[in-house]
Amino acid sequence: MVDKEQIAEIKNSVNIVEIIGEVVSLSKAGRNYLGLCPFHGEKTPSFNVVEDKQFYHCFGCGRSGDVFKFIEEYRGVTFMDAVQIVSEKAGIAIQNQARPHQPTLVNPNQELYDIHQEASKFYQAILMTTKMGEEARNYLHERGLTDEVIRHFQLGLAPAEGNYLYRNLSEKFSEKVITDSGLFTISDAGTVFDAFQDRIMFPLTDDTGRVIAFSGRLWKEAMDGSHQAKYKNSRSTRLFNKSFELYHLDQAKTSAKKLREMYVMEGFMDVIAAYRAGIENAVASMGTALTPEHVHHLSHFTKKVILTYDGDKAGLEATVKALDVLQDLDLEIVRIPDQMDPDEYLKKTSPEELASLLKDSRISKVEFLMHYWKPSYIENLQAQIEFVEKLAPIIAQTQSITAQNAYIYKLADLLPDFDYVQVEQIVNNSRLQQREATQKSGASKRSNFSVDLLPNRGMSRLVKAENHLLNRMKDFPMILNDYRLRSDFSFDTPELQVLYKLLCQNGEVTSQDLSEQPEGVQHAWYRMLEEDLPEEISDGELEEVEETRQRELLRKENQQIGNKVKEASSTGDAETALLELERLIAQKRRME
Repeated sequence: MVDKEQIAEIKNSVNIVEIIGEVVSLSKAGRNYLGLCPFHGEKTPSFNVVEDKQFYHCFGCGRSGDVFKFIEEYRGVTFMDAVQIVSEKAGIAIQNQARPHQPTLVNPNQELYDIHQEASKFYQAILMTTKMGEEARNYLHERGLTDEVIRHFQLGLAPAEGNYLYRNLSEKFSEKVITDSGLFTISDAGTVFDAFQDRIMFPLTDDTGRVIAFSGRLWKEAMDGSHQAKYKNSRSTRLFNKSFELYHLDQAKTSAKKLREMYVMEGFMDVIAAYRAGIENAVASMGTALTPEHVHHLSHFTKKVILTYDGDKAGLEATVKALDVLQDLDLEIVRIPDQMDPDEYLKKTSPEELASLLKDSRISKVEFLMHYWKPSYIENLQAQIEFVEKLAPIIAQTQSITAQNAYIYKLADLLPDFDYVQVEQIVNNSRLQQREATQKSGASKRSNFSVDLLPNRGMSRLVKAENHLLNRMKDFPMILNDYRLRSDFSFDTPELQVLYKLLCQNGEVTSQDLSEQPEGVQHAWYRMLEEDLPEEISDGELEEVEETRQRELLRKENQQIGNKVKEASSTGDAETALLELERLIAQKRRME
């Protein structure tokens, strides 16, 4: 357990914009930040992060919350797990309150870290010290990996037996930890099997070096002739999100900080090949497409990426897709010749030649696309037109005029029917179109911002008045106390009444309090926070809000009475209809 004071300290020690900015691309929009919502698909940004109040709200799907709620929903973890994650980012060691007769855990996920560390040691011991690991070790030696390299990357071997790991760890960890770890599969009959069998094991670590998952590689043909994926990753767990983590980042970040650049490769063996060539600042996206989350994670350690994907068709296509998500970082590209990957190039040449290729054969995004998009039949005039029209906008986006001129010359040299002046004109036209589009977009964004980010749109006057009132109670204890002493007072909006009771009981509503409430109550709290009120209460402000609230309550009651009149009339109950009508007339006189 963690006390509320420390949770508040953790929350106040971080900036929600920076935390969310690790995984969502945010742009300044007025006083707030705007981006594409990570919780639902959208092309127009509606995800709003309010820095001064430290919460987020999506006008598209309605999700809202503080920094803990974001981590909960984005990573799919519990509230206390989210507190732990944020505390680590803030550099605050959690002081746990031990319950009677219960041990104090330093980290809610500590047992999951422990079981992964134990599994890593187990796999390494199988590979390096047993008879069954000898054949796999020889296989790695044949691929050029020395024992020093094997130990540096902590490689291991999962035995072919169905539950060898389980038998070794089942006595040390609870059934829940076994189940949650992702290291085992459970049959319908309840039998537990190791998730990885007869595979070379690559431990996957977070950027602090803790083992959080594994990837297993096939190293020999299946005896039964079955076809399996070459690589198999751990399933997603509380520790592991493959769209966020990068292989070898914990080791590469120090070198990347010194050299101010990071190589991004496709596979584990490519990163190991780079290491063998003396290049330590290389990571891999673990066989998955590079995601915005990967890039935001990476951006905390470097501002320059050298994209080094395989030289085959699939690798080139993956490079093109990665260009979009890497557009906010400085970028260079290494093309591996002869459709090889870095590991294959190392085997064919030498560590020195691979190092030379990676350091000295880099090209720009424009040069890569010029080669990638070049028509196979360049003599065709229509193909030339399409080619130059695709490249012109990319060249026009280049910041350096000198580089633009060089690209125009290079492109003109490739085109039999175009000269420099013609290509330059097409690029200039693209530049003008982009400038006009940017100006229109800027005007549109300013216009949309005032509409899209209007707080509490579609909210009734009654709810808006009650939000205003609760907001003031939250910030001014004397106001809360005045209303608490009124036995006749309660909020008409059920969710606000729940929050009001919490305020009355505790004097505040904490992140932990909210985490224990239904989604509707949580959303009501953040809708209330969207009220942009002055810091000081003006004269007559509360009286005016109360008048509005009472007027709207009467209007709501009138509507309910009117509905009863209609219902009674439609069923022929004249007596009830008359009584309700008299009530309605009396109410309207009161309003006058």
